Amino acid sequence: MQKPLAKAILFDMDGTLVNTLEDIRSAMGCALSLIGFPPPSAETTKRVVGRGLKNALRGAIQELGVTLDEEEHQRLYNAMMDSYRAHPSDQSTLYAGIHSLLCKLQADGFALGILSNKEDELTRRIVSDVLGDFSFVWVQGLLDSVPRKPDATAIRQFLIRQGFSADDIVYIGDSEVDWQTACNVPCSPILVSWGFRPKEELQSLPGSMVVDTVHELEDAIYGIQREGSEKQS
Repeated sequence: MQKPLAKAILFDMDGTLVNTLEDIRSAMGCALSLIGFPPPSAETTKRVVGRGLKNALRGAIQELGVTLDEEEHQRLYNAMMDSYRAHPSDQSTLYAGIHSLLCKLQADGFALGILSNKEDELTRRIVSDVLGDFSFVWVQGLLDSVPRKPDATAIRQFLIRQGFSADDIVYIGDSEVDWQTACNVPCSPILVSWGFRPKEELQSLPGSMVVDTVHELEDAIYGIQREGSEKQS
């Protein structure tokens, strides 16, 4: 019997499954208002996200040309997080086609998981609010005990817990952080161009597979599966 290459599909959340941009912008705007600035633009927000919200806020402040000491930065970060925790998914929605894709993957027996650099509690709340129709075997955000992506510790822990090898999984994201995470496992990466990074940036990553639509993503997932089956036939 042929053995498929992929048993599990792991996803980044923001910019991959869920468009969280406006909720992040709103929370950042709450913080920046404390120093007299409006919310960041959508393009600025896209540029600075990906390595945790504290780093995203720091990047947005740097783009304003403002220098803050660590105590003031922490004050703004606390304000941002208070706002975000109060409104984690008011404007967040699944990207078009994602619901159908996840239904198909789940029906076909893939183990589905999510790994985000957003704090764990927020990640789980957004998954519950926006992705509550699905049974993920693993959902994890940023924990104090586990290094953030692109460190591969979290995925390696998942592999041990589920009894998988790196060859059994595909990791799907929308940024250089996700590509590097997959490389560090190492496992097969797929990058989507509808998220928070320009397509040209993603294509410049060595050996990257970049898809533009959910249909192309589905083809890539099942193409990888077929390739694995063919190699073992």
